[in-house]
Amino acid sequence: MSDHECSGEVSCCADPSILTSQYSFWLYRDEKIESLNLFIRPMVSRDIYDIKTFFQDASIFHSASIDFSMYYYAFRPKHSYVIVSKHGFLAHASLKQWDFHDQTTPAVLMLGLVYVRSDYRKFGIGELLTNYVLNLKSKETKLVHANVLTKHLPFYIRYGFQASFSLVNLLGKLSDFFHLTNVNEDDVHLQLFESSDILDVATYDHQIYPIYRINYFEQLREHTYSIAGYVARSTTTNSILGYVILNFSQAYIKCGPLYADNSNIALLLLRQCAIDYDGMMLLSIPEDNRLAIKLFESKYFKQTEILHRVYTGNENLFQGKSFERIWAITDDWLSLI
Repeated sequence: MSDHECSGEVSCCADPSILTSQYSFWLYRDEKIESLNLFIRPMVSRDIYDIKTFFQDASIFHSASIDFSMYYYAFRPKHSYVIVSKHGFLAHASLKQWDFHDQTTPAVLMLGLVYVRSDYRKFGIGELLTNYVLNLKSKETKLVHANVLTKHLPFYIRYGFQASFSLVNLLGKLSDFFHLTNVNEDDVHLQLFESSDILDVATYDHQIYPIYRINYFEQLREHTYSIAGYVARSTTTNSILGYVILNFSQAYIKCGPLYADNSNIALLLLRQCAIDYDGMMLLSIPEDNRLAIKLFESKYFKQTEILHRVYTGNENLFQGKSFERIWAITDDWLSLI
């Protein structure tokens, strides 16, 4: 059980120059009552190494469902907040706003990783921080999306979220795509992502992704030391037929996005990845793309976990959306798909 109240004060236990909100908590555990002063403040650049240590026990990073370097160094969340106390970091949450730049679709908030230190869970600290970051943008939009593990789904449903679609996480050897005999290379040529026209890639991507995200591809170009990619084009028309991005962590290769018009294009892109790289590869696929899941399972990829997309508001961006061209979603926890 727990109880808490907002003190109404603005201060900071670490740095007076950082604006924070202070809360008082009374925790009951081990038959004792513990008084705890909490401070919610924006994350600052010097926190990055402490946060990485803080996340060491997070299973989501162990399985590389999120790659830490991409999450914070390459695609840093615009709004990241932490809860700190005299015991150090206790919780973290991040938020990103997606603007569609049209008259019909309101902005969407994507709730990133919400993580509470293991010895301070089930006291309402995660709920406090989640509500705090959502209230920051509540006047601008009521549409919130989040990716959640199955065990956390009841919590979000209880607070008014609805389920949209599910994502299947898979792990296997990239080298299993090296020897492919059932692919058709007619009218298809592959080029390196770094030498491709990113305006063309962004235009193709927007046929599938809800917004035009040229900035995403510009960021990828700036981080070629940690990513690789290939673009499939038609030899006849030079139109794009698909593309793939690989993100490298210390232990894994994370595949995504992998967008392709059909399974043949997806296989050609994966084979090229296997020719140039080797290692254990992780990816997430919309559960509705059964053909993609079967393709990877035929190469002995094993399911690791399932994520669920939940949302608030009356507009489901993915209602009736076909996922048949999504063979792996974007490797970024704050991306829409």
